[in-house]
Parts: sequence; structure tokens; C-alpha cells
Amino acid sequence: MKNIQILSAIILLLVSIHSWAEEMDAQTIQVIVSSQSELTSLNRKQVMGLFLGRSRNFPNGNNAKAFDHEVGSSIRARFFEGLTGKSISDIDAYWARLRYSGRASPPKVIDNMAEVLKEVSQNQHAIAYTQGQAPAELKQRDIVVVYTIDEN
Repeated sequence: MKNIQILSAIILLLVSIHSWAEEMDAQTIQVIVSSQSELTSLNRKQVMGLFLGRSRNFPNGNNAKAFDHEVGSSIRARFFEGLTGKSISDIDAYWARLRYSGRASPPKVIDNMAEVLKEVSQNQHAIAYTQGQAPAELKQRDIVVVYTIDEN
């Protein structure tokens, strides 16, 4: 009887750990590119450069086209705050200044995750971010995770 209780406790613990790990993965923001881009990873500075209009090319020299989520979306706020350490209002002000001066335009907005994944899988120049996608599913779509932002 005691062995059954211990076994039950161990199983409950393992299920809890698995659920917690899945929840942590769901909170991780993944920066993604097409496998055709021939990139395997990017560092924080490179990702910032691409999403803040400071760089128009991937490190391998190929053109890059950043795609963003809707203004006001929670994933957008978490992405830029996690990446830059600045509030989303600071990021919006930054883009307003650049747009007004004519120096740069913000990334094109795609309003749903399915379209983001479709664009990245079909465009070797695309870079975007997503959340809670299984790496195996992304790989099947010919999408590579090149950087992650953990919100914990």
C-alpha cells in the first residue's frame, strides 16, 4: 500500500513538472526565420538591429524583412520589452521619430499568427516572432528558431 502511495506521488510530481515546463515554453517568445535564409541563430544585438530598423540585412548579407504584430497586442509589448528592456510606449515613440524624420519605417504588421507563420515559411527574407509554437511543428514548416526571449 505504501509503495502505491509513493508511486502515485511520483507520478503526480512528474505530471506537474511536465505541465509547468509546457507553460514555460508557451511563454517563451521565439524569433523565427525561413530555413531558406540559411541562418541557425542570431544574438540579441542582431535581432534588435533588424526589428528597430538599424539593419536591413541578416549577418550572412541577405536582405531581411521584419514582420511585426499589431500595435496594442500583448505579444508585441512582451517582445519589445523583453528584447530592449524599454516600455512599449518608448518603442512606439522611437518609431514615431524615425517615421517623421523619414529615416526608417517600422516592420510590416501581420495581424494573426497563422499569417506570420505562412509569411516566414514562404519568404527567405522574412523574420518575425511567435509564441508557444512547438519546435517540431516549426521545423515541418521549414521555419527555424534563431533567438528566444524567456519572460521569466
